[in-house]
Amino acid sequence: MNLNYMDIHCHILPGVDDGAKNMEQSIEMLSVAYDEGCRRIVLTPHYERGRNSYEPERLDDIFLELKREAKKHFPEMELYLGNELLYEDGVVEDVRNGLVHTMAGTKYVLVEFNIQISYQGIYKAMKELTQARFRPIIAHVERYHCLVGRMERIDELEEMGIYLQMNAESVLGSFFDENVRWCRKLMKEEKISFLGTDAHNLENRAPNMREALEWMYRKLDNAYMDAVTVEYPQMMVENRYLD
Repeated sequence: MNLNYMDIHCHILPGVDDGAKNMEQSIEMLSVAYDEGCRRIVLTPHYERGRNSYEPERLDDIFLELKREAKKHFPEMELYLGNELLYEDGVVEDVRNGLVHTMAGTKYVLVEFNIQISYQGIYKAMKELTQARFRPIIAHVERYHCLVGRMERIDELEEMGIYLQMNAESVLGSFFDENVRWCRKLMKEEKISFLGTDAHNLENRAPNMREALEWMYRKLDNAYMDAVTVEYPQMMVENRYLD
C-alpha cells in the first residue's frame, strides 16, 4: 500500500465553511491525516453562489496562513487550494471570472450537486463546464441517486471526459448494503479517478482513509490503486490530462 497518497477533497481550511472551525482544529485534522499516511491534500472549502462567508481573495490569505503553520508540524506535507463548488445556474460564469478556486489553480474543478438531481441535470452541468474548457470532477459520486446502479450513465460521463471522485470509506461496510456494493463495483471496474475523505471534523467526519485503502489494495489491482492515490492526483495538480 502506498503511504504517500493525496486526499483531493476535504474541509480542513479553518473558519470558512462547515469544516474546521479554527487553526487549532485544522492542525489536529492534518495530524490525523498525516498519521494515516497522507502527504498531499487539496483543501476544498464549499463554494455556494452568493452564500459564502468569505471573499475569494481572503481564502488565499487563510490558505497561506495554514500552509505556514502546517510546515512547522508536517514539513513533508504539501497543501493545495481548491473549492468544492455547488452547481447552480451562473456558477460556470463565476469559475470563468476567477471567483471559484479550481483545483490547485488548474483547469480541474470539483463539482457537487443536490443528491436528488436528475441525470439530465448532471449531464447538462458537465456539458456546460467542458464546453467552457474546464475538466470537471464529480465530488462523492456515490451519493447521487440518479447514478447508483446505472453503469451506462457512468460510462457516458466517462466518454465525455468527466472524472469521478469517491469518498474512500464508502467501500467499507456490509456487502448487503446496496451502496457499499455499488462503490466496490465502481472501484473494481476502475471508474473512479480520485479518492478523498470529505473530512469536516475529528468526530464523525475525520480525515480517515487508511482502512479503506488497505481493503482496496487487498481486493483491487495495485497498479490502479497507485494511479488513483498518487499518479492521477499528481497529474491533476500539474494540469495534465489523465492517461
